[in-house]
Amino acid sequence: MITPPTGAHGATVRREGMVASVRLQGRGESARFAVDLVTQAPRPGRISTGGERIRLVWIGQRRVPGITAGRWLRIEGFLSVHQDLPTVYNPRYELLAGAPHEHRP
Repeated sequence: MITPPTGAHGATVRREGMVASVRLQGRGESARFAVDLVTQAPRPGRISTGGERIRLVWIGQRRVPGITAGRWLRIEGFLSVHQDLPTVYNPRYELLAGAPHEHRP
């Protein structure tokens, strides 16, 4: 089960997670690049994840170099809610190699 991020609307959130999906806008729509970040990857043989799900949106971008489905990121930004989904607009991000938190207790 996915749980919403802890923190109030407008609070700064910092998370590490995997890009679960990428959402591309059509040519006729305003430029924005959105991904869904999950804080726990699915276990082998499963398609659902646990942990938190946060939508990340870069306004004015059609793509963000290096951010693809399956990529691990560390993000920071201000939490808001859009269409009942926790969302961070224009987050700061760092590309990570592998799944850094899988090895933590």
